[in-house]
Amino acid sequence: MKFISLSLPNKIGISVFFLICCGLLPLYFYTASTLSSDLQEVLSNQQVTYVNFTANDLEQKIRLRTVALQDIANHLPADQINNRSAIRNYLEERLAIYRLFSLGVVVIDKHGIGVADHPHFKNRDTADFSELEYFKQVMTSGELAIGKPRVGRFSQKLVVGIAVPVKDKQGSIVAVLAGFIALTDTSVFDQTKAKLGRTGEYILVSVSDRAIITGTDDAHNLHTISEFGTDQNIERFMSGTEGTAITENFHKGKALTSAKRLLDGRWILLGVLPTDEAFAPITTLDKQIKLASSLILFFIVGMMWFLMHYQLRPLTVATKLIEKMSSKDNSLHEIPVHSQDEVGQLLTSFNRLQLDLKASHEALEHQANHDFLTNLENRRHFMELAELELSRSKRYGSSLSLFMLDIDHFKKVNDIYGHKAGDTVLKKLSGLFRDSLREVDIAGRMGGEEFAILLPETDGQHAVDVAERLRKSIEEAKVMLEGGPPLRFTVSIGVVSHTGNKTNIDILLNYADQALYKAKESGRNKVVLVDWIE
Repeated sequence: MKFISLSLPNKIGISVFFLICCGLLPLYFYTASTLSSDLQEVLSNQQVTYVNFTANDLEQKIRLRTVALQDIANHLPADQINNRSAIRNYLEERLAIYRLFSLGVVVIDKHGIGVADHPHFKNRDTADFSELEYFKQVMTSGELAIGKPRVGRFSQKLVVGIAVPVKDKQGSIVAVLAGFIALTDTSVFDQTKAKLGRTGEYILVSVSDRAIITGTDDAHNLHTISEFGTDQNIERFMSGTEGTAITENFHKGKALTSAKRLLDGRWILLGVLPTDEAFAPITTLDKQIKLASSLILFFIVGMMWFLMHYQLRPLTVATKLIEKMSSKDNSLHEIPVHSQDEVGQLLTSFNRLQLDLKASHEALEHQANHDFLTNLENRRHFMELAELELSRSKRYGSSLSLFMLDIDHFKKVNDIYGHKAGDTVLKKLSGLFRDSLREVDIAGRMGGEEFAILLPETDGQHAVDVAERLRKSIEEAKVMLEGGPPLRFTVSIGVVSHTGNKTNIDILLNYADQALYKAKESGRNKVVLVDWIE
């Protein structure tokens, strides 16, 4: 048998060709698989960020309206609930509320019959609301209720109702105050009506009714979620699960669907993006890798092994870094970029996406923990921080003091100068807190014009001194209003001090609240230290 003699270059070429086949193809499948998985996770997280942002924006707008509605209910003259003229005059004077509820508000007595509404719709102020779910829920629970989306009986527009209780001085429910928001109100639903990508959309669903409230496509309004098909992942979202999953038997066919609950689970926002668009970068990248591999495999033999090794090394390193970052024990960090080619652009985009995700997360965390108007700690976060400080005080036996602070006659400020002036006063007060308190002191807005301040390692006498200095600085402060004289205001402060172990923050707040009540009862603009009994 005569053997064919091959030249060294041919042998090297064949060897390199063989090495490429043996080495590049497995590397291709491994890299493509890992990168595809990681990019899919990144793209999914990106969509979750968009959906969370939209849901949080909507929730803040609804929360703003519920707070404003409850504030109107709290000051409604309950003893005149049967005096339609008096109630109507009260509603007509609250002009600011109608900027928040596009279809107005209505007062309903405890029997379900309308008392007054504003702006007026024919027959609405005397209509029977007794069988409507939001009226029943408020009368039964004594708490906020959000109705199901419907066509309004009187406005003939798509509407959702929000209802809160009206209570007398004894705490009994004497009426219900309901506000109505049109589903076409862009001041509320503007973000949910935007498109998700090029072909995706948002769908806002009422969980208890399984009905679509609104979304990108207004044609879906008031449809049931079941009309778009049944999918096990959709059912998981409806039952309370949040996150992202691939849905196949739902709206738009196979899609990347993200869910975010809002308003304590009453509503859920779905972001639905077809997988063809959602994972287009992965598909494009996969095609590019296949094309490059084919060209390398069939046309470049000689020195291509070295060149391929050199060219793919940044991508290989990046893949390993991404794989390492995807493990539970490692956090995301910047990947080094050594070139400006497609690989460099990909890594640069990945790094930029990480920064965007991190920034979006810091911003969301700040919003979740701080009051949107004063930038002070909100009630929930204040309670968390206060519990930590109280635990530290108990552990080391150090003293700790707590203020409850309330702006005197704040309602008159809103009534005389308007809510914008009231907001300016609240902002001014938060600035005085920052100027007067230590960095370790914790100030929080507990609701309305009521604030709490925690002073670690401060006994009662020193706390009273701090409170007096703060009271005087507030008394001397001026709030400049547009087109008017400076506005002055005062505060009443209740102080409690703790040095023992048998208490909790709720008890301290109750004692401080009692001291605040005494300060107001004794003429306001005063500081009162509660008598502590442990």
